[in-house]
Amino acid sequence: MRVGFATLDITPEIGSDIPGGFSPRVSTGIRDPLQAQACVVEGDDDRLLAVVSVDAVWVPDATVAAARERACAETELNERDICIAATHTHCGGPSHSVLGTDVNPTYSDLLAERISEAVVSALGQRVEAELIEAADDCPDWAFNRRWVLPDGSHKTNPGKDNPEVLHPAGPVDPELRVLAFRDTQGTWLGAITNYTCHSTVMWGSEFSADYAGCWRNALAERSGNAAFCMVFLNGACGDINQFDFANPDVREAGPEWAKRMGAALADCTWKSMTCEEGNRKKALFCNSAHGEVTVPCRVPTPEQLAADQALATSDEDWTSAKWQARDRLLLAERLGDATTSEQPIDVYRIGETLIAAAPWQPFCEYGLRLKADAGKPLMVATFANGGCGYVPTPAGFEGGGYEPTLCRGSFLAPSAGDLMTGALLDLSRGLS
Repeated sequence: MRVGFATLDITPEIGSDIPGGFSPRVSTGIRDPLQAQACVVEGDDDRLLAVVSVDAVWVPDATVAAARERACAETELNERDICIAATHTHCGGPSHSVLGTDVNPTYSDLLAERISEAVVSALGQRVEAELIEAADDCPDWAFNRRWVLPDGSHKTNPGKDNPEVLHPAGPVDPELRVLAFRDTQGTWLGAITNYTCHSTVMWGSEFSADYAGCWRNALAERSGNAAFCMVFLNGACGDINQFDFANPDVREAGPEWAKRMGAALADCTWKSMTCEEGNRKKALFCNSAHGEVTVPCRVPTPEQLAADQALATSDEDWTSAKWQARDRLLLAERLGDATTSEQPIDVYRIGETLIAAAPWQPFCEYGLRLKADAGKPLMVATFANGGCGYVPTPAGFEGGGYEPTLCRGSFLAPSAGDLMTGALLDLSRGLS
């Protein structure tokens, strides 16, 4: 088995827009650098797989395709064997168009170039290594952000000390799973990690990799290798963030909280890496399976579009409702006459661990279902190989709230979650 890691800076120019909120935010500085982190694994059958994490709210289909094409032109990798997943930081560069922020084509080109360079560099740095597969729970850092109201509806981010809310509307997933690699001299090279939580600890006008950046810095320090690389795959976090709305005494946001959260995740990761000696592997099996799933779309009605046009062109202030109206108009333009959407699904196997990758942002329940039914240890890689937005559960659609609101970031039908989960499970079972 051989493995290589590489890190490239993807921080845009100051003054670029920051997506992740309703309104555009213009960057004024850099809190910490944005990065593309790549891992290339070569199995004992010479099979090559690449996994890349990108500090972006998501990486659109076109940028994924461009990055893969560039990387494959210089390597023996197959395009679908390169997994490109966004960390979902809400303080990243203008990688895609959503609500009030439009994609910056110049930055998209840079992103594709840097992602491909990271893959090529990681491939060139392969060394003999051993793999440690491990997992542990890291609770009390991620919570369900949707709460049930007395009438049965759901409210997203209800605020603390809200007397109207009853209890969380869904589960959480505290599992932290890691694939860690070290060379024949015992030096820790890097790791692929998986945890489920929105990257919304940081906010404001400075670029930041959020808690994942603090996590990888803390883990590199614990490893004793300043070049240690952490490829972070965010899990099924569509309804999960860091706010504990049942605890009014703590504010889970800002740089200090990001450091605390990153340190806690690094401690859990390090403990798993160094205590799971029984899971060491010097020979490694790699494989992958790929497919597509056709999912029905929700299409704005003519009446909805007429109301949206009136609001978007009015003199009203730019509230969240007005940004969503603008977004639906752009969604209708993009969809045209289409009533379905073809979504890529990919499953990668490294050792005994599966990585179930799709461009969705699913509710936590779907991630737990994948882990329970796959038959092998599994990482859920969301915002992977493109972006199609939120995928709530049918109960989530019924409950309402922010995530099911029709826009470019949430346009799939209520059946999407079951269709995509079922398709990923079928691929997973084929690799077991």
